[in-house]
Amino acid sequence: MFSNLKSILVISTLSCMLPITAQAQFSKNNDAPIQADADDVTNSAGVTILSGQVDVRQGETRILSDVMRIHGGAAGVGSATNNISKIEATGNFYYLTPDQEVRGNNGVYTKESDSFTVTGDVILLQGENVVTGDTLIYNLTTQKARVVGTCKGRRCGTKGRVKILIKNTGGQSAT
Repeated sequence: MFSNLKSILVISTLSCMLPITAQAQFSKNNDAPIQADADDVTNSAGVTILSGQVDVRQGETRILSDVMRIHGGAAGVGSATNNISKIEATGNFYYLTPDQEVRGNNGVYTKESDSFTVTGDVILLQGENVVTGDTLIYNLTTQKARVVGTCKGRRCGTKGRVKILIKNTGGQSAT
């Protein structure tokens, strides 16, 4: 349905420890109906704008934002989601599934690249594991995620760099 952080860390090596499960939820073949709630909906020139506590659900996936612009599709019952070329969610962006939560200021899904980008104070939560940065870019086809910060190198201190917290939930100690 919908679904880069600037360059420091490619999480492909981390994905073995912190698998991102967005593929199933953003699958192009997902036939689950889409339900959208908002305070106001307008449609003009192929762009549908939902505003005011936007809440879009498909199956167990939920996307929240202040405003959502859907390009190339129409909101409402019977709309063809395969016509959607781009979705822009601005303000208080949340992407929620049973297995993960992504938060940021804004989120953009682009059908052409089959990817979504979340920007601004990004937080990715999976269980007790946390990744933070400025931008998250997730390619749905390759299932690769990239998180980047606004600053590179040790000179940044603790500001602007990507941070990762991996908690050992297995309860086993290394021998």
